[in-house]
Formats: sequence, structure tokens, C-alpha cells
Amino acid sequence: MNKKLRLLISVGLLVSFGLTTIWSTVPNLFWVQFSFLGIGLLIAFVFYKLDLTVALSLSTLIYIFSVFLLVITLFFGDNIRGATRWLGVGPFAPQTSEIVKPLFVIAYAGFLANHKLDKLKNLLLFIVVAGIPVILVNIQPDLGSALVLSALATFMAVFGGLSPKKIILFLLFLLLLIPLSPYFLKNYQLDRLESFINPYHDPRGKGYNVIQSVIAIGSGGVFGKGVRLGTQSHLNFLPERHTDFIFASFAEEFGLLGISLTLIAYFSLLSLLLSTVEKLKEQEHRLLGIGIITIFLFQTVVNIGMNLGIMPVTGITLPLFSYGGSSLLSFMALLGMSARLLELTPAHQI
Repeated sequence: MNKKLRLLISVGLLVSFGLTTIWSTVPNLFWVQFSFLGIGLLIAFVFYKLDLTVALSLSTLIYIFSVFLLVITLFFGDNIRGATRWLGVGPFAPQTSEIVKPLFVIAYAGFLANHKLDKLKNLLLFIVVAGIPVILVNIQPDLGSALVLSALATFMAVFGGLSPKKIILFLLFLLLLIPLSPYFLKNYQLDRLESFINPYHDPRGKGYNVIQSVIAIGSGGVFGKGVRLGTQSHLNFLPERHTDFIFASFAEEFGLLGISLTLIAYFSLLSLLLSTVEKLKEQEHRLLGIGIITIFLFQTVVNIGMNLGIMPVTGITLPLFSYGGSSLLSFMALLGMSARLLELTPAHQI
């Protein structure tokens, strides 16, 4: 199958499943998401036409601009339910922690292409460079996006030439931070960790979301209950049924068959991106590909994992699936870059 056709089919399936679930669970938001999809296609086209060499040469400016967006969000952003993640721009209020993800992929690729991490000075500099956005996002607070940016920097550093010895030291450093987590995590974030360990300790409180999600997935059976027939989502037992827990809503209505098709689509997309990275000649292009794969894979695994109750609830969206304009636009930008990278590989079919 042609590479671009495979990309279109995989993305088309995921977006269609997401839109169908949004229409089923919160029909008043369907056209909003559909409108963002139209804008997202334009953004994907812009990033597809982007001259990657020029973009990488401007990586420092892109990094500064991205950090600037995060800083002004803290001071001038809209506070919703105790979080300052949205920056009002006229009638729009984009979530900046989502918007900057593709920008940091470019910024980190440019940095790592010009700074070899076998030198301790460069490694320490990259830790500072990558740590600043993570801290700013966590202050908002947005632990989910902070984890995504941490994973992005880590995997790009590993594939950017970080030696096995330094990888082990870095992992040990992260382990040492675990005892300090109560000092930089909010109370509700600690509650989520507690509910992950034992959701039935407080089934009507801290563990409610996870329990209802697992019930919804299990009740879908093999073929699902049918569109708009899910009881957990339509009777309001399942919280955030169109965002964080949209996978559970989808599983309840489409069952194991729908889950299988979704996982196949994600596997097809990610394996295509991985095979593309393997064939790219330039290191900076491979780093871009690794960054894109990291964000897609990390968010997919964590979101589905928290829906199944095998990972803590973090508020991470399911790529191309969950409701949310900022998230959708961010992933469409990443897909635009992916299509561009496809053209840089040898012209043959996979």
C-alpha cells in the first residue's frame, strides 16, 4: 500500500471514530470539533509544505517563542476550574501547552542536531532547555502535558546520541525525584495516584472515574451497545466522556470490534512513522520523526491505559480522538510534518 494512502486511511479511521463518539455523547459539540478539523487540515497542509531545513535553522527562535507563549499564559491566561492553561485570543482560547508540542519537536531536533550529548556540558544544557517548559506547564497546572514534554525530551535525547551510562544516570535521577512528588503535585493529582493504586477505597469519590470507565468498557461486549445507546455515557455515569474518557465511551458503543479497529489504526500509523524514521538519511529529520512518534505513542498508551485502570488519570487526550480544538490542531501539525518526512524517504511502497 502506498505510504501516503496508508497514512490517510489510518488517520481517517481515528478521526471518524472520534467524531462519531462526540456526536453520540455530546452532539452539541460535534460541529465545533468538525470545524476544528477543517482548520486542522489547513494547518497540516502548512506544516506539510514547511521547509524543514529552514524550520530547524530557526529552532532557537521557535523555542523562545514557545516558552514565551507558556509564560504569558501564566500571567494573562484564562483560569478555568483552577487551571490557567488557555490564552484568550479574540473569540478563541487555545490551550498553549497543546499548541507548543509540535514547536518543541522542531526546537529539540534543532538543538540535538547541533549539540552532541556525549559532552556533559551539552547534556546539562539540554536538561535546562527541556526542563523550563516542563516546569512552566506544571505550574499551570497541567501534569499530563508536562509528562508528555518530559517524555518527548527524554526519547529525543536517547535517540540523539545519549550514551547508555548517561541514560541510566538520568533514570536514577528521576527515581530520586519520586519521594519529592508530594511537594510539587497538587492535592487532586495525589488523589489520582491514590485512586490508581486502589480505586475501590473511595468508589464514590477519588476512584469513581476509573471504576465507571472500566464498567463502560466491559459492558460493550464484543459488538457494543450501538451508537447513542451507551448507558454509562448517556446516563452521565461516565465523567469527561468526550475528552479524557472518550475511549471508554467508544468501547461501550462499539465493543471489542471497535477497540480492535482503533488499535489497528494506531499501530498502522505508528509503524508507518517508525519505518519512515529508519529510512531517513539526515539525523535532524530522524529526530523530528522520533519526536512525533513519542507524542503519539505516549499519549495513546497513557490515555487508553487510564481508561482501562492500569495507569493513573492524568488528563492526557487520545490523539485525533478526544474532543478539543487545541489538541486536534497540534496533532494535525504533527501529521503535516509526518507527511513531509514521508517524501524524504525512498519512493517505494511499504
